[in-house]
Amino acid sequence: MPAKKGEKREQRFIVSSRQRTPQTARQTGRRRWKIEALFKTLKSRFAFGKFGQKTKLGVLRYLCLSVACFFLCHVEHLDQTASGQEETSWPDWGALAGQVRMKFVGWVRLFELEREMERILAVWDGTRQHAA
Repeated sequence: MPAKKGEKREQRFIVSSRQRTPQTARQTGRRRWKIEALFKTLKSRFAFGKFGQKTKLGVLRYLCLSVACFFLCHVEHLDQTASGQEETSWPDWGALAGQVRMKFVGWVRLFELEREMERILAVWDGTRQHAA
């Protein structure tokens, strides 16, 4: 690994069960840190570290849901950066999750509120008719 300006060259040793070239080891290391970042995000923002599943199927379902949530938030982040909004190196996953929730399931809540408003107005109209 080449040294940065003003630093001494650092030598690192890797122990592996397979023969690897320095370039392959570097690529594998880079991928590993991306995967570590994914799991850190899943654990801290999507409660992956707090699930209480006991069966293999339960763990698999929870993992699939967590990864799907992460993917939707990542797509939302890409959409925001493509539309010219502020670019940050590490997005606020909680805020992204809230935006995704509003985009994809907000219409369900609006539909529920509309139905409730209709029921309330029906009750009000019924009391007006009895008073007249």
